[in-house]
Amino acid sequence: MNGESVMFAVAGCIVYEHDLWLVAVAAIICAASSWATFQLYSRACLSVDIEREAWLILTSLVAGAGIWCTHFIAILGYDETMPMGFDPVLTIVSFLLAVLGVAAGFRISVAGRGRLIPVVGGAAVGLAIALMHYTGMQAYRVQGIVSWDRSYVAASILLSMVFSATALHVARRLGHRTRRLIAAALFALGIVLLHFTGMTAFKVEPMLIDPLMNADFGALRAMAFAVAGVAVVVVGAGLASTYIDYRARADTSHALNNMSSGLLLVAPDRTVRLFNERVIELFKLDAGDVSIGMPIDDFLTRVGERSGWTAHRLGRVLENYHSWFTTHETVTVDHLLDDGQVLEVCWQPMRNESTVITYDDVTDARTRQAEIAHMAFHDPLTGLPNRRSFRHDLETLSRERGRVLLMLDLDRFKHVNDTFGHAAGDALLVEVARRLKSLCAGSETIYRLGGDELSILTLRDMDSAVGLAQDVVSSLSNPFRIGGETISIGCSVGVACLGREADTGLVLQMADFALYKAKEYGRGRVHVYEQGMLEDAAHKRNLERDMDAALRLGQFELHYQPFYSLPDRRLTGFEALIRWRHPASGMIPPMDFIPIAEQNGAIIEIGAWVIDQACRQLSRWPDHVYVSVNVSPVQLRSPELLGQITRAMEQHGVQPHRIEIELTETAVVESSEQIVAVLSGLRALGVRIAMDDFGTGYSSLAYLKRFEFDRIKIDRSFIGVSEEDASAAAVVRAVTQLARDLSIATTAEGVESENQLKSLIAMGCGTAQGYLLSRPLTADKASALLEADGGATPQNALPLSDLSLKDASRPPALKRA
Repeated sequence: MNGESVMFAVAGCIVYEHDLWLVAVAAIICAASSWATFQLYSRACLSVDIEREAWLILTSLVAGAGIWCTHFIAILGYDETMPMGFDPVLTIVSFLLAVLGVAAGFRISVAGRGRLIPVVGGAAVGLAIALMHYTGMQAYRVQGIVSWDRSYVAASILLSMVFSATALHVARRLGHRTRRLIAAALFALGIVLLHFTGMTAFKVEPMLIDPLMNADFGALRAMAFAVAGVAVVVVGAGLASTYIDYRARADTSHALNNMSSGLLLVAPDRTVRLFNERVIELFKLDAGDVSIGMPIDDFLTRVGERSGWTAHRLGRVLENYHSWFTTHETVTVDHLLDDGQVLEVCWQPMRNESTVITYDDVTDARTRQAEIAHMAFHDPLTGLPNRRSFRHDLETLSRERGRVLLMLDLDRFKHVNDTFGHAAGDALLVEVARRLKSLCAGSETIYRLGGDELSILTLRDMDSAVGLAQDVVSSLSNPFRIGGETISIGCSVGVACLGREADTGLVLQMADFALYKAKEYGRGRVHVYEQGMLEDAAHKRNLERDMDAALRLGQFELHYQPFYSLPDRRLTGFEALIRWRHPASGMIPPMDFIPIAEQNGAIIEIGAWVIDQACRQLSRWPDHVYVSVNVSPVQLRSPELLGQITRAMEQHGVQPHRIEIELTETAVVESSEQIVAVLSGLRALGVRIAMDDFGTGYSSLAYLKRFEFDRIKIDRSFIGVSEEDASAAAVVRAVTQLARDLSIATTAEGVESENQLKSLIAMGCGTAQGYLLSRPLTADKASALLEADGGATPQNALPLSDLSLKDASRPPALKRA
């Protein structure tokens, strides 16, 4: 038996042994049911869980009914000349075999993702069709002897299984309308070939066994059309279901494709069950690159191929997706593509263990967010990180070993703004930032904190960081060319190390204090924070706080260090020295609190008290004794100083010549109109004026001539070394000679040895003061010293311990500078 003879035999069976009208009806039923079957089957493949089972049941009913009706109608059209009938039980069994058998096969075909599973399921469907056919033939009753050609039977079963397996394979591996059409055609062809090849194997030798059994051809044809009607109803119901579902899915698809987000619905078996066109657009895919039923790994691999991902990157993406699928929680991440596009990917698990993945193009939003974040953390003028960024980084990095903080302050920047305008100041800051960037490497971050304040955080060690700070000072000291103008500024830098134990606030204080010291020492300098600086500053703040109450509570007191005339060593006067008897810190020397008082302006009120107390005590001593009072430049600039001295002298009855006001060379150098006016007023009163610490600062003959000093006090730094230092001795000798020529008295400070005293006598110095002669004394001890020296002390003299601001007539309260 060859293929050609089989074909002719089957064709002859159809043409000569069947009613062609009924064959045509069977063929139509077969084609329609096959089309409807694969419409339903495609929906089953796209569904999961209960929904899939429902579609499979409907598919099995339509397919089984269509197959059985095709078979039954075709049998009714077989050799109408012979009397025939049907066994009802076997007929029903054949129907059940059709429905249940194809149901089993279809269920197998969707049971997994393997390539052979649809083939196995299709073969099972083909076998079920064959079982239905031959069971139905067993139900066929005919007047004659039936025989079968086993070769045709085997061929029919094989054809049914092959075509059914191929149809399901095509339906699962292809996917749109074309593949459904191909699958339906193959399936229908398999049914037809099975039936008519099987009918070719069927042979009947006519015999009149039952004379009463005659064929009612009209009834048979009516039955055929009734069965066809049933088939039409069943197939129509299936097609109606697919149409309704199609319309619903079309509406859904229209909605999905008009979404701004790309969307994938991934089934529990991690295959794509739904997608929209936006996914294709976002990943720049072709229409055939993604399809229903595609494994998600294949989809990502296709995306990687289109995007040019490396194997390592693709593996990382796959690993991330797999981990997110197993979290059963909503996950949102940003995915940066190679072209700069940013996709926000969101995984949302569903109750049926499917997952909805959405893709949103957030490139513009992220760009705007980055711009806003940049604006929030960067200076708009220079582009440098701002104070907010600085504090964030400082808090983050404060515990990292090796970080060094440089605080910068531009010198004379305010002058630039005032002289050239704020536009020039802004341009200058931009150029400063550019120079700093050229000096700093990747281990440094530059910040603009505001105005002309900048800072640098560096990973360098301290020595290298100091070197960087010196380079900054050197670079910024070079002139800038701004708007056609040459502008010169400078820079001061404070340096502090970020230790692990230091918090952010403390580090800032350390760097700020180091910067303050750099500016205090002359600007254009680098100063490194040294251990204890903050403690000293805190101590000074405490002193400043306590100073407000010290005068009111009577904590200040005056000590008196004697002056002795040379060479007779006769006591001639005292220098009034203020002391602060602090309740917690004990006796505080003036060098510790006077500078603070000068800075905050308290020196005006304290100085007034000193003058009043000195005059009060002086009124109790002999008329030949004078008192020297130190006056700071701040007091000299005050318009109230002259009135304070005048009132104190009048109140206590002290002659002006007994008061000597000591000035520092700093005050003399300043020589403002106010200071000159005050000194002229004092001289007009008859108060004597002395220059203190002569020789240590800006000593000038012009000052001696202009201010007509009554006395100059030679600084102790010359006296203490004059015995061994010939040059120092020469200075002392020259000063004493100059003073004699100008008729100015001289006083040597800090005399501590007899040799020093003898040298001063030999040089012609008129007065001496120092520990050799006497240490500073309290008021009562100074009075006792006067009595021992032969001076008369008035009976009403009071020791200093009995003196306080409450006892004295206190000058009016003075406003602090």
